[in-house]
Amino acid sequence: MYAIKQIDPTDWQSVSTLAQFYADLATKPYCTNSKGFSHIRTKSHAIKHAYIQPNHPEIIKWLVFDIDDPQALFAYHDNNLPRPQIIIKNPENGHAHYAYRLTKPVDKWRKASTKPVEYLASVQKALRLALGADKGYSGNLIKNPCHTSHEVYITGAKPSYTLAELAEYLDLKPYQQQEPANDEGYGRNVNVFNHVRHQAYPIAKDLTRRELERVLTAIAEEFNQRFDVPLFPNELKYIVRSITRYCKSGRFGAYSEKSKARFSRIQSCRVKRANRKGACNKGGQARSAKYEDKRKQAQEMHEQGYNISHISKALATHRNTVSTWLKEYEHE
Repeated sequence: MYAIKQIDPTDWQSVSTLAQFYADLATKPYCTNSKGFSHIRTKSHAIKHAYIQPNHPEIIKWLVFDIDDPQALFAYHDNNLPRPQIIIKNPENGHAHYAYRLTKPVDKWRKASTKPVEYLASVQKALRLALGADKGYSGNLIKNPCHTSHEVYITGAKPSYTLAELAEYLDLKPYQQQEPANDEGYGRNVNVFNHVRHQAYPIAKDLTRRELERVLTAIAEEFNQRFDVPLFPNELKYIVRSITRYCKSGRFGAYSEKSKARFSRIQSCRVKRANRKGACNKGGQARSAKYEDKRKQAQEMHEQGYNISHISKALATHRNTVSTWLKEYEHE
């Protein structure tokens, strides 16, 4: 088994994992040398601070966990979990931050959909519990692995994980059917997004883009104060901007003539297809209806990030059938 290796943070540029961490940082991340206060700096300046914001406010590339245990260095091994790419340890008490890099970053809000973040939140919560990590840790700031204040280790893990690969070690079922907890990781983001967007939809058509953004900012800021650990202001800004863009785009549901026309076309095609099937094979249509629930389940699991193999096993259905169902949904 690969032994974890301690790294000299002063030479972080020569360590590919740490160089990748730096490359993934936002252009101007939050940073600080003392807890309780942080400021925004260019990343070339921020990297010199003891604590740094690991993710862009709108894109998640790193899952970070805070393990308050003197034996935190071996928590992944003791619990038979995937190795993090980076471990940053407090030399005084042994507590550590684990950092897992995602192969495919999760775009939190730009597509105005909560499903990817809900899947991310499920994986994060399950992995946090499996590691015994701090429930209240927000992940906004991490011990900087490129700073000499901490002991830094690389574990020999693969360069990144997909969410599905992490999920293979976890039981997600208890978390996928629940509302994300208000004060747990990305559950905060999901709750703010859902609260603000539902406030936005009824008023969007009567306000200009700037007016709508101003109103939604006030709503988001008020809701954010309900959390024990509020989101950063720039996280709220990106959530509000994403909702505003969506409300003023051609994709905006009931208020979009383009959307209405597209829905009408889809409905027309469905009716024609159903009529054709009925004329040719009524028995086949009945059998098709019988599996409609499984089709919907397959689509929902696919949108949550499960691959065809996982869906096939879960639904006890041949993978070719699952593949056909997903293609049919894509063309509707």
